[in-house]
Amino acid sequence: METPDTTDRILDAAQDLVQSRGFNAFSYRDVAEKIHIRTASIHYHFPKKDDLALALIRRYHERFLYTLRQIGQGESRPENRLAAYMELFSDLSSRGERLCLFAVFSADAASLSEDVQAEIRSFYDTNVDWIVNVIERGRQAGSFAFSGSSPEMARGIFALLEGEILVRRAFRKNSGAFSVPPVVRALLSWGDDRPAADIPRPGDTAQ
Repeated sequence: METPDTTDRILDAAQDLVQSRGFNAFSYRDVAEKIHIRTASIHYHFPKKDDLALALIRRYHERFLYTLRQIGQGESRPENRLAAYMELFSDLSSRGERLCLFAVFSADAASLSEDVQAEIRSFYDTNVDWIVNVIERGRQAGSFAFSGSSPEMARGIFALLEGEILVRRAFRKNSGAFSVPPVVRALLSWGDDRPAADIPRPGDTAQ
């Protein structure tokens, strides 16, 4: 039975399948069976699977932007903002079953349209730019100390956080042995271990 929120239901089901299986490892039939609608209904909302991919990554991006704004409003100190940001990835990686949508689509980028690839790059730029702003403010305030440029460091931090999710997925039984935040703290010469404030997690808004 279709309801006004059919589009959201399709996107929710598809995102769960993408994060657990990969974009090219599920069909519209899988989505239809998951939420008990006809495949024709999915084609009505998303004529091509690439249309679904674009809607998914755009929604994911928008929700992630909202979460970043919440971190900015809830934390004034750069080190607390970065701690809250890293917690977003730690929450996702600790589950072991789901990948960040960015990582999944990046892996399948060659089979996706230029519009989807552009949105993937935009998500990456959003994260790197945000990290640059935070660590540069932290360096100016004396909270962080590191060599090299802020963009270079930011790209490295983002890669480490995304990589941790992949590693935990591959080694679920020994996932406790992998932890990126201590590595980031060492790279930034950052010794403040105070916990971040309660900020909405990607599981609640984006991931």
